[in-house]
Amino acid sequence: MIKGTYIFYENGKEILRKSNVITKFGKRFLTNFIAGNILNSSKDMAFGIDSTTAVVGDTRLGFEFYRLPVLFGSTDIQTTSGVTTYSVVYKTTIPQDVVAQIYEIGLYPTNRSSINNFDSKFVTDFDDLLDWETSAGVNPLTTASNYRIGGNLLRMSANTSSSTEYKSSIQALDLSGYSEADSIRLAYYREDANLSTIKVRLYSEASKYYEVTITPTSGTGYKLSSNISLSTLFSGATSPAPDITNINQIGITVTASSGGATTVGLDGLRINDEDTFDPAFGLISRSHLTTPISKVAGRQVDVEYRLDLSF
Repeated sequence: MIKGTYIFYENGKEILRKSNVITKFGKRFLTNFIAGNILNSSKDMAFGIDSTTAVVGDTRLGFEFYRLPVLFGSTDIQTTSGVTTYSVVYKTTIPQDVVAQIYEIGLYPTNRSSINNFDSKFVTDFDDLLDWETSAGVNPLTTASNYRIGGNLLRMSANTSSSTEYKSSIQALDLSGYSEADSIRLAYYREDANLSTIKVRLYSEASKYYEVTITPTSGTGYKLSSNISLSTLFSGATSPAPDITNINQIGITVTASSGGATTVGLDGLRINDEDTFDPAFGLISRSHLTTPISKVAGRQVDVEYRLDLSF
């Protein structure tokens, strides 16, 4: 029997311990590793904000925002009252500058069997209001503290029955290697019932962009959009089409219903590689943290993954 547990420490003191689910891929990976079919033992730990329960069929975190290499791997063999236990221990440290509410954690191999330049990608965390702009005098940006990624939410507003677009320049993003089966996902906080839609635009020039419309789920509170296929994004292209190899600006358009003005907090945007198969790479283990870890600035958090083996 194999049992995995994630343990979090702050200032050397344990602050949370949570068992994991070893995925279908993880069971195959560990079997192949013991058989000597996987030679590279390097691992990464990934951290996310999705609060859904971990299941054996998980293939990735629900919404990953950060990933770290395992810094230390060892074995722990102990005998107590004549009973010997055997464990494999992986450790890493979340650095001081990371700020987040961590709801999920996973273990991945570091290396793939083939090179993939169009892997899943975290695009932006909406953390700095100085990076964003609107038309002069229109609904200025504000921030809020009910974030899961970064130090705050970026609050974007629209007046009754109207729309406001907010834009930010980004480092050039090449989408040419992603297929229509891949997806895009948005993390946001719905503050009121008047939010009609959120449009995400990916620009290569001022008049050339891809666009996808997100209809928010009912109720207020923290939301993760569904995984929207890139076929939907690509079908929302302007004519002439944008340069898919040079996406350099993001636009977020907030539309309010006739019921009144609206404000929505934006927290994260990512692209998920859904269709790349690699027999040596995948999610080995995932745990959903019922009580999230509040990672604040200025403090590092040590993370340990213990894989207990029963013989």
